[in-house]
Amino acid sequence: PLHQRKLAPITAACAAAVQAVAAGAADVEHWRVLADAANLAETLLDMRVFDDPGNLFRDGVAAVVTLGRQHGSDERMQLRPEQLEHLQEFGEAYAQMLQQTPARTYIRAHRATERRLRELLVNGYGRDTNDFIVV
Repeated sequence: PLHQRKLAPITAACAAAVQAVAAGAADVEHWRVLADAANLAETLLDMRVFDDPGNLFRDGVAAVVTLGRQHGSDERMQLRPEQLEHLQEFGEAYAQMLQQTPARTYIRAHRATERRLRELLVNGYGRDTNDFIVV
């Protein structure tokens, strides 16, 4: 797995972003951290590194999309209670997922995520289904 010195800042930033959303104090940087986590989680799921039988990750990603839409509309970034619960569960599961992911797989997923996002930005592919992209 990833070395603890690399893993700890990633998981701490995600946990802090989830806490900021819960406290109603989320800013753009918190959203970016969550969007990065959601994008990477989607890639790992697409790579079939993990399963999502209860739609835990999909629900968390949907919550991040809601935050992104609010940010794009210059609204306050906050979630309804059930969305916040999904996001909190996502943050916990994301940390566990990273702890179990081999470092090489993480690097491959990170690169694949960058390629996927670059493809979306350059070609506009999937513009209707992907509401958040962190550059």
